Amino acid sequence: MSFIEAGCMQDFNIKKLDKQDEIQVRDFVLGIQNDEFGLGFLPEEQPDLMNTSEYYRSGGFWIAKIRNQICGTIGLQKIDSQNGVLRKMFVEKAFRGSRMGIAQNLFDTLKSYALEKNLKFIFLDTPAIAQASHKFYIRNGFQEIGRDYPLPPEYKYPDRDSKIFLLEL
Repeated sequence: MSFIEAGCMQDFNIKKLDKQDEIQVRDFVLGIQNDEFGLGFLPEEQPDLMNTSEYYRSGGFWIAKIRNQICGTIGLQKIDSQNGVLRKMFVEKAFRGSRMGIAQNLFDTLKSYALEKNLKFIFLDTPAIAQASHKFYIRNGFQEIGRDYPLPPEYKYPDRDSKIFLLEL
């Protein structure tokens, strides 16, 4: 029985990703993307999941854990001196919502780091189906932008049914 099935509502901790957590991160993210949302992503389509610590070296990647199991993730890809991309923000379904505050704490960690690095903008793309996520991002100051918005050249927009959001810091 997993800690989620047991109904264990313990405190969580947030920490920077360690190399030894990469396989667990990959399985966690793919599980939510594919099992929960049915997006059909392959690991090979997501280079940030193949070598997470290297991919986010110039930005950061954080995980939330309860009892040594990942219950949330968030990554910041720094694409230039002013722009970052929020990637891989996922929280285990049983721990979503304001009651535990995992998503908010992960986001606040990323935002604080982005401000320390003097970033001016954070972009993100998220599946159109993830409507609860959209509400979270809007509550945190993001605005939805159209596909015609001038994105930084380094920003890799997925060829999926996604929405793009922007946060001005």
